[in-house]
Amino acid sequence: MTTIVTVLGGCLVIAVVLSMTATVTLNSQRNTTDNRLGLEAQYAAESALARAQSQADLYASSLNSIVIPQGTQQSSILNQLGAVCGLASAVTLPLNIFNLPVAGQKLCDVPVLTGNALDNQLAFFRNNVAKPAGMSDDAWKTYWRNMFGGKDTVLLAKTTAAPSTDTGTLKTEVKGGGLTMTEVRVYPDNTLRVLLKSYPVVSGTTLESGGKVIAQRTYSAGSVQEREVKVSQPPFSEYQYFVNRRTLPGTTATGNGGRLVFWDEDTFEGRVHTNGTQGVSAPVFYATAADKGPRFLGKYTTTATSLEYSTTARPSASTMFKGGHQMGVPPVALPSNANDQRLAAAGVQAGECTTTTALCLAAKFGAASATTNGVYFSSGTATASNTGSGFGSNGTGGIYVKGNVDDLKLSKNGNFQRIEIVQGSKTTVFEQTSSTAWTVRENGVVKKTMTNSTFNGMVFVDGAIGDQSTKGSKGLRGDGTDTPDVAAESQLTVAAAGDIFIKDNLTYTDNAKDKPDSSNVLGVYSEGGNIKVNGPANRDITIDGTLMASATGKGFGTVDYTTLRTNGSTTPKINLTGGIIEEQSQGVGQVGTPGKGYSRNFKWDERLAKGLTPPFFPTQGQYEATPNFARLSDPQNFRAEKSQ
Repeated sequence: MTTIVTVLGGCLVIAVVLSMTATVTLNSQRNTTDNRLGLEAQYAAESALARAQSQADLYASSLNSIVIPQGTQQSSILNQLGAVCGLASAVTLPLNIFNLPVAGQKLCDVPVLTGNALDNQLAFFRNNVAKPAGMSDDAWKTYWRNMFGGKDTVLLAKTTAAPSTDTGTLKTEVKGGGLTMTEVRVYPDNTLRVLLKSYPVVSGTTLESGGKVIAQRTYSAGSVQEREVKVSQPPFSEYQYFVNRRTLPGTTATGNGGRLVFWDEDTFEGRVHTNGTQGVSAPVFYATAADKGPRFLGKYTTTATSLEYSTTARPSASTMFKGGHQMGVPPVALPSNANDQRLAAAGVQAGECTTTTALCLAAKFGAASATTNGVYFSSGTATASNTGSGFGSNGTGGIYVKGNVDDLKLSKNGNFQRIEIVQGSKTTVFEQTSSTAWTVRENGVVKKTMTNSTFNGMVFVDGAIGDQSTKGSKGLRGDGTDTPDVAAESQLTVAAAGDIFIKDNLTYTDNAKDKPDSSNVLGVYSEGGNIKVNGPANRDITIDGTLMASATGKGFGTVDYTTLRTNGSTTPKINLTGGIIEEQSQGVGQVGTPGKGYSRNFKWDERLAKGLTPPFFPTQGQYEATPNFARLSDPQNFRAEKSQ
């Protein structure tokens, strides 16, 4: 009996074990199947997300392909941006753009529109991007509607597929990743910006069978981000070096003398552009070895179609151009006059002057400004000058000088700016005492105290500044001490119709290297003459600023680059942090021990590549639209949202 019970007990144990084993096996098989189904849903969602991100980057590529047609006028741009805001007319620019706060000013909000109104709203973008070959107009409009669908953009329409592991249906859809427009703003650097938001891409897949959801996966990439498209006429100050003809002045019919080279020792940290005729006035490259030659760390563009060398050593383009280069680009034209700067000195707004520049200046400053040498800074009448209460005609303007100036000195009045102008027997001093208050003295006597008046930073001399021969004085200069000359909050452009002679240091309070977010900036621009240096003998000269001479045959150089400037063995240096824009090179120095003229120590001011520009500095004429992003996808910010 005991044996029977034992056998039966053993059988029961075996049965229980077999039952448990079967249960475990079935559960394991079920879990394996569920895992396979979950993985299949995961793969479908991830694959769709990757395809959708590619579509988002295609949108970004389209926005980076905007080309505003050459010759487009400001009125057309303002009308197109008015349409972006759903307006029937152009957006209206405020007065005194250069005195706006750093955050700019809103011109209009962008409404949410649909249908034809949406198509009109998007015309600024759509019409300035080349439509792909073979695409219909309707398909092109649909493409842009989808791009600006915001978080509701359907980057990948819902698809269905049969899974490989079970009967049922995989359903996948990707939404988001689109853009919305929020507002249009204008900034003190004279740029217009369309502000955008981009949205994360969300990909979801469900596996359904028999009316039930078997597996579900949702993934996303990216986040809500602020974006913008900047519309501007780029200022020439974006170049560290720009030259129309890389030759010395000559006496031939072409005006071209000896061709100048870029040397082994030359290093350009910023952007460089050269116009010029191949074999005649385009740059030549000098190298002592194939791995030498000049170095261009910023982008280099040129109208020349190939590189020309003055030596048998010929470094490759990749050796010299570290910031990228482009050959055979269209020439960039220099401005033909400085009328914009003249009008800015009077506080005349863009488009306000509908007659001649001379008549508009006389209307603001009084009739004397057209014929009588003097310093004009406030509104006047036919019989009296500078009778207004502030700069310009409405409390915002600059300084206009009729006739040549003997000396123009920049210095500081405490933490504020001081400008001293000597013309003949009269010395006029402008001393800033607060952000909106100035005192004006003539030969030491207070002539005017201006409060609630904004100086717009423009100083225009309708003549020359300084003389050629006097070393260290009688020209544009600082105060001759170690104290900085341009106040921390000052933004200045000093322009002249004729030659400008720089006679001593011109330095910033906050230099770009130590304070990259500083805002003090100086531009020096000659409409019809050269900008030449003739500092104190036996001494280096330091200049913080961007220098531009745009007239035919004019440029930057030393008063006499073939003459020794030292009694010792060391060649004095020009230490320039900023840029040079010139029509034709003028010569800075000649090598030797010591060398003649000056040696060069030119550095780039990175702030000029990031939107900072001297007020009213000449622009390149051609409008550009530039997004502040190269892609819209954000593969690094990937996360699982939902799993079942």
